[in-house]
Amino acid sequence: LSMVLKPVENMGEHTYADTVARGFYTRNLGGLFGKYDNVRAYWEDDLTLHTLRPHVKKRVEACTEAGRGMRILDLGCGAGQGFELLTAINESDLDMHDELTFVLQPEQLDLYLGLDLSEAMVKQGQTNYQDTPQMRFETADLREGLSDALKEKPFDLYFSSYGALSHLDAASLRRCLSEAARHARPGALLVLDMLGRYSPEWPEYWGAQTEAEKTRPYSMSYLYPEPERRNGSVETFPIRYWTGEEVRSLCAEISAEQRVPLDVLEMVDRSLFVGRHVDTNQYGTCLPPLRSMVNSLYEHNVRTRLQDLRVNWRPVEGADELNTFFVRLAECWNVVIDFTIERLNGVRVNLVEKKDWRAFPPALQMALVTMDRIVDSVSWIDAGDVRANIVEPQLAYVLRRMQYGLQEGRGCGHGLVAVIEVGNAAGA
Repeated sequence: LSMVLKPVENMGEHTYADTVARGFYTRNLGGLFGKYDNVRAYWEDDLTLHTLRPHVKKRVEACTEAGRGMRILDLGCGAGQGFELLTAINESDLDMHDELTFVLQPEQLDLYLGLDLSEAMVKQGQTNYQDTPQMRFETADLREGLSDALKEKPFDLYFSSYGALSHLDAASLRRCLSEAARHARPGALLVLDMLGRYSPEWPEYWGAQTEAEKTRPYSMSYLYPEPERRNGSVETFPIRYWTGEEVRSLCAEISAEQRVPLDVLEMVDRSLFVGRHVDTNQYGTCLPPLRSMVNSLYEHNVRTRLQDLRVNWRPVEGADELNTFFVRLAECWNVVIDFTIERLNGVRVNLVEKKDWRAFPPALQMALVTMDRIVDSVSWIDAGDVRANIVEPQLAYVLRRMQYGLQEGRGCGHGLVAVIEVGNAAGA
């Protein structure tokens, strides 16, 4: 007897094997972990956009009035993540009637030039934006200054993001900023993004005095599993940690040397209490693992134990002024957490009769009023998990806004962002 064999049907084995190998079927952890976690998306990036909005908007409008496109030099551009930030700045905090419009559109660019030491990053940026001819990516070592970028026409924005400039020591940063000040046209912006030395993530770094002490090891261990963090296999590299006072002093010194005014328009501490290394405790943090808990606040269909968000500040020896700031910040943070728990438990509170209400800073008062209204306005909804999907994300936003209102730009957050305007050169 002869047997007739049916051809085996294609069941997509190759596709499934390939997609599994590429990690498409790994466990979906949402925004709870990793490089693009919820805190980065909804706290850090949003706060950066809010900080930049009025300044970038003013510069874009000046370019439009002059009849030309915006020129941007991105220092430490990676694969273009900074460009993604700049083109995501919305025109205003949205109300219910606004369409989503942006301060800077790609077609408004004359040139975006990204510089990075990593050839791999530069090649990835070239690939990512190969269809955007006004964007260029070039390899450059910023320790040697702005190099060939100085041969270009002046830029309107000399930009950095995600702590890129902390890879430079103080002398290299001074050189880059001095060259930018000389090269820029009046009204141009310098945006500095670096790591803050007074972050609660690394209290051992607070007392640094010498330049050598201000440059310390750093790692991206938060991206790796706990066993790899423990066995020391994660790479470390030197990072220069900055304070707001140092940035202001540096700008003043460069202004005097180059005879070009550098006006610090804004200095913002970003990610107070929720920096990357709060959870790893790699540098002896003073805080509980708040980043993972705030990630949980933002996560869809995930409830958070709100009482675990409370902060009991552990004072750092010899840092009385900073301790005073962080104790006050922790007190405000805890008041919001406790009040939210009360309201979710059905307790009604007359805020103006609340103990110490009149002594509360305006940022805390606004946070409490907002949470009170949120709980009241959604308590009747019976579709879905209202607490997980409405109240908790709004609590995270409220905490973020309160911290923004209380921060002082001193270098007390994971990130320190400075926006600087270039004035007219003396004698120009």
